[in-house]
Amino acid sequence: MRVAVVAFFFAVAATVSAYAQPPVPTPLTYQRALEIASSRNLGVAAATRARAIRQAAIRTAGELPNPDLSVEFTQDVPHQVVSLAVPVELGGKRRRRIDLAKEELSLAEIDVQTELRTLRRGVRQAFYSLVAADDRVQLAESLLDLARRFRDVAQARFETGAAPRLEVLQSELGITRAETDLELARSTRVASQAQLNAVMNLPPQQALALSGSLSTRGAVVSYEAMLTIAVQSNVDLVALDRQIAVEQRRVDLLRAERIPTPAFSVSGLFNAPPDFTSAVGVGVSLSLPIFSRNQGAIAQSIETTSQLRTRREATLRSVENNVFGVVARIEAQRRQLDAYEQRLVPTATELEALAQESYRAGRTSVLGVLDAQRSLRDLRREALQAALDMQLSLADLEEILGTEIP
Repeated sequence: MRVAVVAFFFAVAATVSAYAQPPVPTPLTYQRALEIASSRNLGVAAATRARAIRQAAIRTAGELPNPDLSVEFTQDVPHQVVSLAVPVELGGKRRRRIDLAKEELSLAEIDVQTELRTLRRGVRQAFYSLVAADDRVQLAESLLDLARRFRDVAQARFETGAAPRLEVLQSELGITRAETDLELARSTRVASQAQLNAVMNLPPQQALALSGSLSTRGAVVSYEAMLTIAVQSNVDLVALDRQIAVEQRRVDLLRAERIPTPAFSVSGLFNAPPDFTSAVGVGVSLSLPIFSRNQGAIAQSIETTSQLRTRREATLRSVENNVFGVVARIEAQRRQLDAYEQRLVPTATELEALAQESYRAGRTSVLGVLDAQRSLRDLRREALQAALDMQLSLADLEEILGTEIP
């Protein structure tokens, strides 16, 4: 009975854990990884909840001022006085307060977009770093297989007396190095997987199988098209535009608050012998805007708006230069990657095969084969790094744009 109860609790715990962690599709694409990260990221969730706070501020801005009720009991006449004063706002103050609160609500959307921008960059970097780690593991495995095949050739030539024992030892050294590189590549892959899990808010040991290629480049980006998108969606520019609009709404409210708010009152006087038993009076009171008319607050808001406009111009110029620089870098990396994939790596692969064939026929030394293998290894590693660098540059461009590259 006790064993059954323990098994039941373990089953319940497993069910709860399954619901707590969403199933990760296999293979995992970049877009799906971005969706999972966006739905589970705590920073995005916190920024989204800030919207509810600003919505509550709109309700606060729309509240009407409360009336004042006064009740007095004195020994003087009249012995009882009851008065009710109702303030009436003029000049559209309430409407302007609501407009200001709604404008500030748009800043909550900017906070969400800022978090998504950071998240988008992190997902692209982590996802394609893991893709690169997978490719490095495959490269290390292929190089290990290449080293073993070369060792077999060297061993066969040694057994026939066509090569000295030194060449067999050199080939064995190549295998040891390839095995070491493979172990390092696998360890790097584990670390890269943990990094992507962290971005998606998943456990570090969560196994991931990716579907993607470092050579995925999308459409060719141009400076003019990317600049047009950046001007419209760059988070920093949009935030400055919203802050300028907020200050303009604030100035409108401060100017409306110059208009006095009259308080209309109705009072009742009771028990005032021998003059009267009860009487009713009406009145109005207001503050005269003689000395304080929000001059300082209005001037401060106007200067703040001027400062924000200057900062926007500086930010726009920075965005223009950053877009130009990143687009130029991506174009150069595209050409570099094309050179690796179309000419350098295929040529090195062919040279390595020819070197092995020549060594098998006894027409070249073991050093020529080892040099060809080293060149092939270095070029393939450089090609992988070039492809990863291009993806990281695309992450930089997306951060500047404030949105995904179309």
